[in-house]
Amino acid sequence: MKSIYLFSVAFASSLLILYGCGDKFLETTPQNSISDVSYWKADKDFEGAVNAAYFALQSNGASFPWYALANMPTGDLKPNENSDHFNLEALNFQSTNNELRNAWTGCYEIITRSNLVLSRMDKATSAELSPDLKKRLSGEAKFLRGFAYFNLARMFGGVPLILEEQSAASPTDVEKAPVEAVWQQVVLDLTEASISLPVKYDEVNTGRATKGAALGYLAYVQMYKKEWNEAAKASEALISIGTYNLEADYKNSFSFENENNEETVFEVQYRDSQLGWGASRNGHYLPQQLAPRGIGEQYAPYGGWGNQLPTEQVIKAFEPGDKRRTAQILKEGDPAYYGFKMEKKWTTTGYAYTKWWQGPDKNDHSKINLKQLRYAEVLLNYAEILNELNRTADAYKYINQVRARAGLPSKPAGTKAQCLDQIMQERRVETLCEYNQWYHLTRTGKAAEFLKKEYNRDLKDFQVIFPIPQTELDVNRALKQNPGY
Repeated sequence: MKSIYLFSVAFASSLLILYGCGDKFLETTPQNSISDVSYWKADKDFEGAVNAAYFALQSNGASFPWYALANMPTGDLKPNENSDHFNLEALNFQSTNNELRNAWTGCYEIITRSNLVLSRMDKATSAELSPDLKKRLSGEAKFLRGFAYFNLARMFGGVPLILEEQSAASPTDVEKAPVEAVWQQVVLDLTEASISLPVKYDEVNTGRATKGAALGYLAYVQMYKKEWNEAAKASEALISIGTYNLEADYKNSFSFENENNEETVFEVQYRDSQLGWGASRNGHYLPQQLAPRGIGEQYAPYGGWGNQLPTEQVIKAFEPGDKRRTAQILKEGDPAYYGFKMEKKWTTTGYAYTKWWQGPDKNDHSKINLKQLRYAEVLLNYAEILNELNRTADAYKYINQVRARAGLPSKPAGTKAQCLDQIMQERRVETLCEYNQWYHLTRTGKAAEFLKKEYNRDLKDFQVIFPIPQTELDVNRALKQNPGY
């Protein structure tokens, strides 16, 4: 584990304040001669340290690995190059897959930085850190740590549970904690975060984790634990905040001009930058990944790469009249998109995703924020929770709220089994190219059925979680591979 979370204190302290990651609340302030002795003396030091934990969301997480793992195994996001991506699509999950390695390291980078700042906040005097800011920053750090462990647990099952600041003296061989222990820690972190975090921020701090974000993921992890009453309480607390709503126009909920809107529960922040291809970059490549290959820079960044494509099965998944199809997928016969007229010849499937592709952009890296959890998904999660509590008729209120925005008629209440099937259908067409679809399938036990029906692929029982990356097994002698791999 040394390669993931063991940093010397001096190195980590310097690293923490070198990077910024938000549209508004984080700006890069290079400082090249910062020591641990001179740091941790004022509010700005602790805030900078928390900002660095946010930056870790971008570098090896949301920018692609989490996205790839959440989509390619479903079959609905067809890769067009890269052997790692072809293997994910083919359900050939290998411990040497670079996306698995990057997803793991990205999560532990968040955890390392969160642990460091939490440790230093515990030791800080009121002169070094004001009590009100300490409460908020502690909530942010616990949210980020809980969010990272949430992702690790649903990807890999049990993982090393590191909750303390790491130093050169920390052990490098750490066993996996049982997944139940990881879930328990996530619940603790998110519960404490929900108490400490504000409902909203001023404009300068827009994009930080909120009470609603903590409650949204708290409900989500309790769905994994099948603690349905607790999941309902968290969902109801989020809904009762009253600041969340569905955007009237589905497409507008993803627009760069409308980021951090009332539908956002949590999104990873990016800002307009031209920082090149190095580690200091602030952006991602999803627009060019989705735009058809070679259409030209007048239509898409780098002229389009066409690396992830919709399938015929995805097109057929939309009901007639569903506005979400034209809001997410471009096909022949559709109106021009930022001046580009789609023809089948442009991609191997004849279709292109548009969710993160929003016209031309001369930036090296996209500035579009990446949404991790939206209110629409919260409503569908709450519908599933109500259904599990045998309140199936009530669940349809929330299913139909999401359908109404899509321009579809309400569904009449069905059986408990029918209700879950309809929730899964809505999730599929509502959250294409987002961050949770594969995990909804594996969590509910529907992944194998879905893959066989839609793509005639066979998922083995043990494949509901991924293999531990080989790079981690190589450096941590106490770490054991997941069964079946």
